[in-house]
Amino acid sequence: MEIRLLDEEVLCRGRRVTLYSRRYWVEGKEVVRDVVHFGESVAIVPVKDDGKIILIRQFRASIGKWIIEVPAGRVEEGEDWRSAARRELEEETGYKPSSIERLASTYVSPGYSDEVIHITVARGLEYVGQNLEPTEVINVFETSVEEALEMILGSDTADAKTVIALMLYHNYVHGRKT
Repeated sequence: MEIRLLDEEVLCRGRRVTLYSRRYWVEGKEVVRDVVHFGESVAIVPVKDDGKIILIRQFRASIGKWIIEVPAGRVEEGEDWRSAARRELEEETGYKPSSIERLASTYVSPGYSDEVIHITVARGLEYVGQNLEPTEVINVFETSVEEALEMILGSDTADAKTVIALMLYHNYVHGRKT
């Protein structure tokens, strides 16, 4: 199947995203799609030596409420996913990891966005102090992965990256030890 990008036009630029209109040639016809360019991001399951995980409650203006999440953030220009995971974990929770392991990388919502999220596990945590960005409103707490899954799956609407990260950790990492 022949697919060719004909052109793209910037519709809007924000601080963190760019909205494009892209025209493709697909099997003899023109197809137009709006695409949000975001880039890469990371989600981290921080695991303490006692097996507890660290989660955050974060106020999200887009939904107007608090939501339980794994620490996460954007991979900045010139940064790799591992460095971004270390930075975001320390900023949001105050913990510095000695190791970061990638569980999976996945498109967040390929129907309209190019964002790829790297889901990771952090171990060997040392508390060095939280360093939130001025716009972040975050509370940190510890729990077991089983309790975390009950909390998020029992909520009215859960955060997708958190569901995926905790299930991956539970099934592929934590589950191997039992």
